[in-house]
This record gives sequence, structure tokens and C-alpha cells, in this order.
Amino acid sequence: MAFRPVETPAGPGALDDRPVTLGTTDPAGGVAEFARREAVAGPFTAQGRDVAVFWIGKYEVTRDQFAAVMEERCPTPSANGRLPAATLSWFDAVAFGQRYTTWLLRNAQARLPQADGTPAFVRLPTEEEWEFAARGGAAVSELDFLARSFPMPEGTARYAWFQGPRSAAGRAQPVGMLEPNPLGLHDVLGNVGEMVLEPFRAVRVGRLHGQAGGVVVKGGDFRTPETALRSSLRIEIPPYDATDGQPTRLASVGFRVVLASHVTTSLRRAEALNRAFEAESRASGTEAENARRQIASMREGADARLRQSLDRLEAGLMAAERARLEQERAGIRAQLEGAAVLARAAGQSQRRMDGIQPLLAGADVVQASAEMRRDWARALEQLRVERELALDGYARIVADLGRSADRAVLETEAGVVAREAEARGLPELRPYLDVAARHAADSRDGGLPPRDRMREEVLAAARAAGPPAQAAAPAAPAPASP
Repeated sequence: MAFRPVETPAGPGALDDRPVTLGTTDPAGGVAEFARREAVAGPFTAQGRDVAVFWIGKYEVTRDQFAAVMEERCPTPSANGRLPAATLSWFDAVAFGQRYTTWLLRNAQARLPQADGTPAFVRLPTEEEWEFAARGGAAVSELDFLARSFPMPEGTARYAWFQGPRSAAGRAQPVGMLEPNPLGLHDVLGNVGEMVLEPFRAVRVGRLHGQAGGVVVKGGDFRTPETALRSSLRIEIPPYDATDGQPTRLASVGFRVVLASHVTTSLRRAEALNRAFEAESRASGTEAENARRQIASMREGADARLRQSLDRLEAGLMAAERARLEQERAGIRAQLEGAAVLARAAGQSQRRMDGIQPLLAGADVVQASAEMRRDWARALEQLRVERELALDGYARIVADLGRSADRAVLETEAGVVAREAEARGLPELRPYLDVAARHAADSRDGGLPPRDRMREEVLAAARAAGPPAQAAAPAAPAPASP
């Protein structure tokens, strides 16, 4: 069984995670799919990189895989065996994860990823994990992540099996026959719907409703019209068939699995989590801190009922302050990325200027007409203007960052953005992020550096980043196999 890593870039703290927006902002999504703010975090560390990951099945679990785990003998491989396992209940999927984990721990423990020395186990993905991975995770831009589906440049039919004769034609198809999403996951939309770990909850504006219900099925299936396929698609099915009391099993519903870990893997880990919680509970703005002091003074001499009310009030205050801090950090990351993009634009303008200046000097041209030289001079001036405009925008952003965050926060958030950029295939942003964080911190301490120095340091970052990576010609796709 193949798994793909899903990076969840976040800060270095034990409680840091990655906030994500799931669902759709279209009010038509209603109680099933309206947008809400959630978070994801991987328990493992990417090989050779300081970024958290979880692992998710590259394919939907197939009939052969399900039989190999759940039956006494492995089946003889067949074409039908590559169809997704369906007509299964949620309980069957959970049992598959349990039996597969037992086999792996007994026979292949060394091949499992570890979190704090503890080997992984197999389970259904949470809804947050599933949708984060289905949308492309950190491997796509924020705009692509929030889009209706992951990027499909060759058209939906190349990426998903849906209703109709030019696609699924009314039945599930073997896994891995179509193109994957940006994380390398096949059939994440369409083919068969996929069950997740937790029960269905309706959506209120901004959060899930309190009542837990039936089984959540994500992503649509071979009966879903092409126009209805979307990453936010979620339906509820009853866990039991009311006609016979048996668990619900549908031919259009299957599952994929993740490799996971429990949270408190060791005493050291539990202590780190508690220290992070204590630090987080103390971190607050002046107004919030004053309110907490007043609550503490009101507890003195209060009766049990009042103390209970004050405890609830303080818990709500802490949650609101945590949300405010998360919004602040998200804004800092967005500004840092914007500054880095502008710094890169300045560097690219300078690189093109460096290509034109020798032409005007005559070093590389034996003969050039006066008109050609005028064109080069105009192009050089236009690039100079573009470079300076980019630097102006860059300076405004770093000055604003300097007013809103200290050096430690800027360096931490620059590291998060750098890991996000690397996940999107943009490692060259790192030098620009580093110089932006440094300039912002310097501006907080003593004002922005002089323009000439700031320009030189931005252009030094451009030299460190090197020329923009050239897109490689796409290779012929290899046959996919589970």
C-alpha cells in the first residue's frame, strides 16, 4: 500500500498547527458545506526537513487490499481486485485499520514512520486531514486551495470519474487510472465516496453544530455529475439500515487510510505540550490581561456558582485571545510573503537590467543601430522604474511589519512561510523572506535602513536565490499501481 506525505507547515511550538478554511464560502453550501475555520497538524517529521507531515493513502483501498487484510488468504491479483473496495460499512473500514496496524506492528514495524520514537498506526482520516489533502494542502497557493477543486489544467475528465458515458459510465473504475492531485493522490474526487473518522455535524456560520450524527462521506462518486464535483462535497449517511438493523453498506462508498500517531507519545512530549499551553494561556494583549486580573480579583470571596461563571468567562476570553493571535500570525505571514514576492520582482528586474547594460556598452554587440540602442535604453529605464516601485512596496510592508511584530515572531513566521513556499516548489523565496524579516525587525529597533543599503541587501538576496527555476518538460506518465 502506497502512502503520500502531506506537509502541514506551522511554527516550532509543541501546540502550533496549521489553520485552514474548509467548506465553501457560497451560502448555497448551507448546513452541509458552508465555510468554517479548522486546523491540521502532522505528527511526523519530513525526511531531511524540519516540517510536520502526516501520511495518506495514495489510492482508495482496493478490493484486493481489503481482502488481503481481512481474509485468511491473500487473493490472486486481478483486474477486479484493483477496483476500490466498496459496499462496506464504516465499521468495516475501522476494522481494516485495526487489522492492518496489528499486521504492520508484528511484521513491518521498522518501515513505519515514527513520532517521538513511537511507530504509526493506521486509521481513517479525519475530515480536516481528508479535505486539506484533497485540496492540495501546502503544495498549492492559497487561491488554489480555496478554489472549488484542486487545479485540473487538462479538464475534469483527466482527474476524476464522474457520472456519464464519457467518464465512469455508471460504475466504479480501477484506482490510479487518472491524473493525481498536486499531492499525488488519485481518485480523491469521484469514483467512490470516501468515509472519514468522525461523525457528521451540521455547519453553523463559522463552526460545526453540537449534535454528532451519522457517517461523513467526502468527495463524490461515479454517480456525481461533473458540475457537482468539489472538494467541499460532504454528505451524511446513516450508520445503520433501518430496514434490517445492519450497518449501512453502499456500492458507491469506500475509503482511504492515513498513518497517524497518538499525541502524548512520551512524558517528554506531554510536558512540552503542557508548557506550550501554559505559555499560550498567559500570552494576551493588555486589555485581555486587565480583564483576567479583574476576573481573578472577583473570584476572591465569590460563591461556587459565581466562580463557575467566572471560569467560563475566562475560558471564553482565552479562546477569543487565541483566535486573535492566530489572525495576527496569519496576517504577518501574508505580509512576509508579499514582501518576499516584491523583493523577488526587484531582483528579477535587476537581472534583466544586467542583461541589457552590456548591450548599451557595446561589449556584446559589434553593430547596433541607433534605434536599437534607444530601445535598449528605454527598456533599461522601464526596468529601473519597476525595480524601484517593487522596492517601494517592499519597504512599506516591512515598515508595517516592524510596527506589529518583534524579531522573534518575525523570524518564526518567516520560517513557516519558507516551509510553505518549499512545499509549493518555491524554495528560492527563502533568502527574500530572511531579508524581509531582518529589515522589519531592524525597522522596529531603529527605523528602515537607507534606501541604497536596503536595495543592495534585497539584490544580494536575489543573487543568493539564483535565477528563477525553469519548468521542466512534463515526463510521460508512468502507469499507476496501488
